[in-house]
Amino acid sequence: MEEDETLFPAMDLEEVDVTDLVDNIPSETKWTYKMDYRNRRAVLDESGRPVRTTSYEEFLVETAMKILCTERFQYVVYGADIGVEKSEWPGWEDTEIIRDIEEALMAHPEIEQAEVTLMTRVDRGMDLTIQITGLVGVAELNEVIDT
Repeated sequence: MEEDETLFPAMDLEEVDVTDLVDNIPSETKWTYKMDYRNRRAVLDESGRPVRTTSYEEFLVETAMKILCTERFQYVVYGADIGVEKSEWPGWEDTEIIRDIEEALMAHPEIEQAEVTLMTRVDRGMDLTIQITGLVGVAELNEVIDT
């Protein structure tokens, strides 16, 4: 065994069940990092460290934004149920877009219900209002999603 392996033993990633790790965290304590989706970068504090969400509602909105800003089938690391097909939205009927959004959000294990209550086509995308019901709270997302 090499010296590095005694300090940092090799780990078989197939033995790590990430789902169990995440599922065992109580919903009300879940958090994620905030993102600036317009500029495609993490939100940083004055010290340059990434900023975390501070409430469950904020966690739900940030999670929804990550889903809505992820193009489905584009990233190998995500399964087929992660993201939306927003590159297709300009040619779709409004009902198809709403279905795509709601199904994508409800595919997340923390989101029980998602309802698009307002959708308006704007120059570069969709102006959305979405009511999100999570396992232990509710939130409203109001955002323009670029297509």
